[in-house]
Amino acid sequence: MRFRNKSPELSWERIVALHQRDSDASRACVDVFRMIFLDEANADSKTFLVTSALPGEGKTTMALHLAAMLATKGRRVLLIDVHWTRPALGRVFGVAERPGMTDLLEAGGRHEDLLIQDSRLPQLFVLPGGTRNPGLFDNAASDRMGAFLQRVRGEFDFILLDAAPTASGPGVLVLNRLVDGVLLVVACDRTQRTQVAAARRVIEKHAGKLVGVILSRVPPYLPAYYNTA
Repeated sequence: MRFRNKSPELSWERIVALHQRDSDASRACVDVFRMIFLDEANADSKTFLVTSALPGEGKTTMALHLAAMLATKGRRVLLIDVHWTRPALGRVFGVAERPGMTDLLEAGGRHEDLLIQDSRLPQLFVLPGGTRNPGLFDNAASDRMGAFLQRVRGEFDFILLDAAPTASGPGVLVLNRLVDGVLLVVACDRTQRTQVAAARRVIEKHAGKLVGVILSRVPPYLPAYYNTA
């Protein structure tokens, strides 16, 4: 699925505005929803990891778009920042120093107390990266993360995890087996086919189920028939 994105750093205000009306961005996300989330093979899938082959391909922006679209359609959505070294969602929402996922993994507690909400999208809940440095995401942390995802699975229609690029190391790869599917965001204007192929191999090697590839930053001159990847 292709996704036109003229600005790689769209603000949250702009994203909300785009999905509160029938914009091109909103329609593109609906197409992703129909092709991936509603696919018969993914009928029971709720948890999706959003990643990319390289840094700067727009995966966080894409995760925000998908979360906003689902929330406007009445789906209850949890968006979690699991980019351990460079968490972005806290900065997007202006709460970079607020406790979040890493604090839950290290100290426990109630996740309900850490969720961020926007009154314009009451069905969307955001869990920022947190204040702790998880260091190496070891087996114990992985087990706690898996237990957390199972615990909240019944509370939400969809859970999206905004993760680091596949090339960043084991911290993201160990998450593959904890989710129902992986979405790979690819920047049309910069990522090479060999890099996309390498990312796919890495995901599948680490027990990930790649359910879709989403093209971001598609130039206007790209022929319309390039609708899927």
